[in-house]
Parts: sequence; structure tokens; C-alpha cells
Amino acid sequence: MILLDEPLSNLDVQLRQRLRGELRQILKRAGMAAILVTHDREEALCLGDRVAVMHQGHLEQ
Repeated sequence: MILLDEPLSNLDVQLRQRLRGELRQILKRAGMAAILVTHDREEALCLGDRVAVMHQGHLEQ
């Protein structure tokens, strides 16, 4: 298991989009589970098999 805390947040848009796909492929090939923390909805939906929405420390969705 790996924890990724906003790993793409400081990248420009083009690089962020390219790395999303690469990151997903790397995790899949390695058979690795990951928890990704992000404020970017598109990033969460692109990378996640399951998505949880938290608000003030409580699971909302």
C-alpha cells in the first residue's frame, strides 16, 4: 500500500494529465493498492477505482 498526498498538485496541466495515466499504469502493473488524497475531482475520478468524499474528517460519500 502506498499513500499519495496530492502528488500532482504542483505540476502544470499538460504534465499532470500525462502523469495521471502513467501513475495509474504503474500502480496496476505493480498490483499495488494506493490511497490518493486530492482536491481535484477529475484527478480522483481518473485515478481511482473507488472514490470517497470527506468533509471535516467525516466520510460524506
